[in-house]
Amino acid sequence: MIASSSTRSVLFDVGGVLVDSHPDPLAVAALLGEETAAFARLVDQAIWAHRGEYDAGCSDRQFWDRVAGDCGLPEPSPATLKELVGLDTARMLDANPDVIELARDLRRGGARLGIVSNAPYSVSRSIKESEWGSCFDFFVFSCDYGVCKPQRGIYRDALVQSGSNVHDVVFVDDRKVNVRAAELMGMGGILWTNPLDARQRLREFGYLL
Repeated sequence: MIASSSTRSVLFDVGGVLVDSHPDPLAVAALLGEETAAFARLVDQAIWAHRGEYDAGCSDRQFWDRVAGDCGLPEPSPATLKELVGLDTARMLDANPDVIELARDLRRGGARLGIVSNAPYSVSRSIKESEWGSCFDFFVFSCDYGVCKPQRGIYRDALVQSGSNVHDVVFVDDRKVNVRAAELMGMGGILWTNPLDARQRLREFGYLL
C-alpha cells in the first residue's frame, strides 16, 4: 500500500540517471582544434580536473580556459567558447524516456519530485528550460549553492525545498558516495542501475504500487 502523505519526496540526480550522456572529450577536442585520441585523453583529464569548480559556480569562460590551459592551448575565442558551452548543454535536452515515465508515475502517486545535481549555471539553465524539466517540482543545483554532492549542505538545501521530513525522502543517484551521504542524513537511498531496478526499489519504499 502506498503511503498517503503529501510531503513525501523523491530526489533525482541528472547525469547518469535522467540523462545518459557525459561530456564527450572527442567532440571537445575537435572544437579545440586537435582530433587525435591522445589529445582527447588529455582533454578528458582536464575536464574532470576542473569540473568540480565549474559545478560549484565558476563561469563558463573560467572553466574552459582552465581546460584549454591544461591542454597547452590559449584561452578559447568567444565563438569557440559558445560552441563548447552549447555542446555541453545540448546533452540535457533529451532525458531517458523510461526515467521520465517513472517520474510521472511517482507524481501521480502523490510524491513531490526534485532534482539534486552537480551542475554549472549553463547546464542548470538548460535542464530547467528542457521539456522534461517540467516533470519536477523543484531544483537544487550545486552552482547555486557553491556546494557539491556529496557535501552535506546540498542535501540540507534539498530537504528545505522538498518540505518533507528527512525520513520521507528517497534520493536516487548513480554514484555510491552520493547515495551514502544522503543515507547518512537519514534519507532512503537508491543506487541507480536502470529504470526497472529503481522502480522496484521505489515500490519497496512504498512510493509505487
